[in-house]
Order: sequence, then structure tokens, then C-alpha cells
Amino acid sequence: MRWNSRSLIRCILFIALAVVTADSKAVAQKPKDGVDIPISLAIGTVKTPEFVAKHNNLYLMEIDAQWLLPPVVLRCKMGFGIVPPTDKCRAQAVVEVQWRVLDGENVVAQGSTGGISDQFEAGKDYLGRYIGQFKGQSKHKYVVELTFTKDGSSLNVTNPRLIVSPPGFAF
Repeated sequence: MRWNSRSLIRCILFIALAVVTADSKAVAQKPKDGVDIPISLAIGTVKTPEFVAKHNNLYLMEIDAQWLLPPVVLRCKMGFGIVPPTDKCRAQAVVEVQWRVLDGENVVAQGSTGGISDQFEAGKDYLGRYIGQFKGQSKHKYVVELTFTKDGSSLNVTNPRLIVSPPGFAF
């Protein structure tokens, strides 16, 4: 078979398309370890979709909010623990949540958080408040259930997300 320039170009384009398609499928099927979902902070209950633990890991739960409010307002409403917390800021904290982690019908962990906390992390795009943790077991299926007991809907403009993942894991 003799290769002309047109056949060679078609062959190269076909191979490039195959590589790009295979690579995008690999990325699309990359397994996550945990869950990252948008949530509302209004009074009520939020449940995550069921997710499978990939390994025996500690899982951290946090609520992330984008910096779409003035920083002092966002920090106060999220209950960011400045030292010492001012009474004015303490009164503005709106994140109060009771949480449970379910493995089927079994509650494997539970707790609550609210008011002022020093359990935060921040990046240039977000402020994250740590709300709890649990020990996951490989191949077990979990659902995290949050019940907001104080109206935090004023933070919904910050596109809040619930992130449940092992420490250092990024989505």
C-alpha cells in the first residue's frame, strides 16, 4: 500500500481522535471517593446520594461557600472563630446543623455543630467549615443526612456545597 499525503493526514487525525476519546473516557470514569453536592442552608434536611467508600478512610464533612459576600459578613455568618469572637459576629452565625451518617439503615456516626467554630479552611475561592467526620469502611455504602436547625438561607447566594471526602482529597 502506498501512502499519499491525504491518507497520512487521515491516519494521523484518526489516531489523535482515538487518543483524545480514550483519554476523556478515562477522566470521565475516574472514581471519586466521597461526594460533593450543592446544598441549601435553609431550615430542613438534606441527604447526599449514596456513595461507596473506596478504602478504609476517615471521611471529613464540610460546608464550602464561595466568597460572594463581603469577607467579614461571610466569616460571621459561617461562624468563623475569630479570637475572641465578638458578640456581634456570634449573633450573626447561621450555620447550625445536626448530622448523621447512614450505612443502610444503621447510623454509624452522628453529631452537631453550630455557633462559632475554629474548624475552617479557606482558599482564594471559598471558605469551608468543617462539620464532622466518620470512619468509612471499604465497599460500604453511605448516605450523609444534614438537618439545618437555623435558617442559613442568607448564605445560599454563596453557592454552598457539602463535601464529604478523605483528608486531602480533591474533586
